[in-house]
Amino acid sequence: MPKSAKGTSAEAKKEGAAKLRKSLLSIGVDEKSAEKLLSSRALERVVIPVYWKDGLVSHAHLLRLSKIPSFLGSFEKVFPDGQVRWDPDYAENNLQDGSSDVAVRVFFNYQEDDDGDHWSPKPTAIEDQSYQRMLKRYSYAGAGAVQASATIRGR
Repeated sequence: MPKSAKGTSAEAKKEGAAKLRKSLLSIGVDEKSAEKLLSSRALERVVIPVYWKDGLVSHAHLLRLSKIPSFLGSFEKVFPDGQVRWDPDYAENNLQDGSSDVAVRVFFNYQEDDDGDHWSPKPTAIEDQSYQRMLKRYSYAGAGAVQASATIRGR
């Protein structure tokens, strides 16, 4: 393989890591956790629950951590009033019947009332279809998924 091809690949990998770092920090991940995630040897297998709540019901899906920048871009196009935030206290069961301590929470139409309370109305049927397509595009389907919470805590 020519040296230029190796350099381009290394540059692309470095650029991808920089985009992922910027995306993680933009949704509220602390620097220490972001660095642990980015330095993981299993980065391509690291998954994170992405969820939204409809009342008391939590709708969760496992997303590839490395796809967060693309997910955020798609989400912003479809839900310009929405918000994606890091949740370091996630205590719901995820799709692998395990428990996770970190997740990404989605607010489709982030609103605030006069008292400072925040809520996110349920997405319309069309918005839900778009969101499901996004999840399908960025979800993890392989074997050997590594939970983001385990990576952060060094397990």
